[in-house]
Amino acid sequence: MSVNYSERESVIQERVNLLREEGYRGFQLEGGRAKAENSVQVGALDVKGVRLTADGDTLDEAYENLIERIDYLLDS
Repeated sequence: MSVNYSERESVIQERVNLLREEGYRGFQLEGGRAKAENSVQVGALDVKGVRLTADGDTLDEAYENLIERIDYLLDS
């Protein structure tokens, strides 16, 4: 495993923990739900009422995808 991969995974996990505990970049979790047998959907809402959702095979993967959507929205 390369150092860059390890660092990236560590950063992603820190962001997931931040999202769960305090929110991430102005977004707060709304909760998660099972979407299908092997799929989970999570959502987050910001103070302006912007709602984002993301799916994943696991809860952590769904959180990671949600963080990517938040970053894309705010950085573009």
